[in-house]
Amino acid sequence: MVVYGMGVARAGTKLLIESDPGLEVIAEAIDAEEAGRRASGHSPDVVVIGPNRSFGADLHTQLAIVKAVRESSPQSKTLLMSLTGDDVAAITEGVAAGADGSIALGSSGEAFLRAIKSVAEGHGEVSGDVVKKIIDRAAGKDRSALPDQDLEILCGVAHGYTSGEIGEQLNMSARTIEGHRLEIYAELGISSRSELVAWAVAHDLFTAPVGYYAEANES
Repeated sequence: MVVYGMGVARAGTKLLIESDPGLEVIAEAIDAEEAGRRASGHSPDVVVIGPNRSFGADLHTQLAIVKAVRESSPQSKTLLMSLTGDDVAAITEGVAAGADGSIALGSSGEAFLRAIKSVAEGHGEVSGDVVKKIIDRAAGKDRSALPDQDLEILCGVAHGYTSGEIGEQLNMSARTIEGHRLEIYAELGISSRSELVAWAVAHDLFTAPVGYYAEANES
């Protein structure tokens, strides 16, 4: 399925995909609401999502589309098309929202088709340059600098949970969680959730659920 706000670009993307005899576009959508409906009705293997600027209104950003697809067709994979291949913030936010991969708009047709197939097979698809930038960004920020409780909160924030939801898991108030979040940002020298996701990915923390470290210490 192709989700793209611009009609001409959507048609071009469909033509490119169907130039491969092993691929077929079974549905199209122009925004998050339609993407959710189409995904529910067609259960596509992969949903290719055009870059943010093609959708115009903030309501129909790539992250909203990823969320709509995941809710309507959990088995469908999502591949984001980014304006550039080195936009670490956008790509890490996309991965945090549940996207399975990202491909730069300027990539070759062959690379684009390979990315679709890779994502369909369950392999994450993010360019090596982005992975390197994530690692470089996290360099020198040792996870040992944070106590286990802050690692718990960090994992929750990285996964997109609200302060209230994290607080329920850790028996703390939302206000206390928010205070810890600000302290974590200061300790790591970061200023946004996308940077926090990059740090968590680089330190192999992103897959850890809230409560993991507390349970590990009790065992």
